[in-house]
Amino acid sequence: MIAEISAFDVVLNVIQFVVPSLVVFGVTYTMLHKMLEENLKYKEMEIRKQKNELITPVKLQAYERLTLFLERIAPENIVLRMAAKNMSATQFKVEMQNTISEEYSHNVSQQIYVSNQAWSLVKAVKEQVIQMIEVCYKDLPENASAAELGKAILNELMEKKGNPSRTAIDFLKKEIDLIF
Repeated sequence: MIAEISAFDVVLNVIQFVVPSLVVFGVTYTMLHKMLEENLKYKEMEIRKQKNELITPVKLQAYERLTLFLERIAPENIVLRMAAKNMSATQFKVEMQNTISEEYSHNVSQQIYVSNQAWSLVKAVKEQVIQMIEVCYKDLPENASAAELGKAILNELMEKKGNPSRTAIDFLKKEIDLIF
C-alpha cells in the first residue's frame, strides 16, 4: 500500500533539509568573509609597512636638507660665508638675496615630504631673512660697504634676541621626534 503523503509532510521534510543547509551556508559565509577581511587588512598593513620603509629615508633626507637650508640662510651664517671686502652694500644685498632664492629653489621639492606647518615655517623664515637684509640695507648710507651691511645685519639679529632659522630648525627637530 502506498501511503498518502500530505502536503504538510512534504513541507516538513523540505524544511528539515533546507534549514540546516542554510545554517551551514550562513556560518561558512560568515567565517570566509571574516577570514578574507583579516587577510585584506594584513595585506594593507604590509603595503603600508613597505611604503614606510621606502618613504622614511626620503622624509629624513628632506628634513636634513631643509635644516641645512635654514642653517645656510641664517643671517649670521650667510653674512660670514659671503662677506667680501671689495663689495658695496648694494652688491652684497643682491648677492645674499640671490643666494637665498637659489637655495630655496633647490629645496622647494622637499615640501612633499614635510608637514604643511613645517613648509610654511621654512618659507616664512626665508622671507624674514630677506626682509631683514632689506631693512638693514635701507638704514645704511648710500655708499656703504658690504662690511657695514654685514655688521648691521648681525646687530639687528642680536637686538631681536631670536634667530628665525634656529626657531624653524627646532620645530623640524620636534616634528621628526613626533613622526619617529
